[in-house]
Parts: sequence; structure tokens; C-alpha cells
Amino acid sequence: MPLLAFSQGNQAADVRTSSPAHTQLLFVPSADCARQGVRLAEDDLARGAPVLLLQGGISPVVYPSDSAFEQRFGVQYFDEGCSAPSKECMMAYNARIFRYLQRNYAKAWWKDMRKDVIGFKEWKKSAK
Repeated sequence: MPLLAFSQGNQAADVRTSSPAHTQLLFVPSADCARQGVRLAEDDLARGAPVLLLQGGISPVVYPSDSAFEQRFGVQYFDEGCSAPSKECMMAYNARIFRYLQRNYAKAWWKDMRKDVIGFKEWKKSAK
């Protein structure tokens, strides 16, 4: 009589390598947003996958100019939808990405970026 055996591989998924770091913002306590938002943005920058966070509604809005900006500056837009992390966490994450863009492209990206990116108005005041 043949013996059959089935098994399931145990592949521990390291969240830091299997999914974008910014997706972890949802689980960051509000009191730790400033530090963790920056750390997660740096993780995404290190893996070459930075994003700019948006907060939309049920259905994301995509503009024709989005892909041109994304290709030119190497940063993707990501709409968190209606169940997003706290605004403070998203602002901390985006502020680190803004610094990256500023360092690499000066102000060239300012006029082409979507105006609904979380925290840009506040960051722009302090960057002048």
C-alpha cells in the first residue's frame, strides 16, 4: 500500500521585506508617529519604493498627470482610502519623502505634485 504524505512549507514572511513599509503605519500608535513614520519612509526609500500618501474615499482618484510625476521623480502615489492611518503618521512619513525629493530635485517637483498629498502644505511652510 503506497504511503502519501502532504506538507506545507513554513515560510516566515518578514513584513519589512514582503510588503511596503508604509502599510505598517496603520498599526503605529499615535504617540509614536513622528519616529515610526520617518523610519518606515526610510525603509521604503532604502528598498527603492518611496510613496506619497494620499487619503481619499472609497474609490481612489487617479489623474492623467500622476504617472508622469511618478516616472520623473521615482515616487509613487498611494491612496490610503477611507481607512487610513492617523494624519500625523501619514504626515511624518510624507515629510521624510519630501526631504528626499527636495535633496534630489530641489523645488522642481513642487508644482507637479498633487495638491492633495497629506502634509505638503505644512511641510512647505517650514521648508522655505
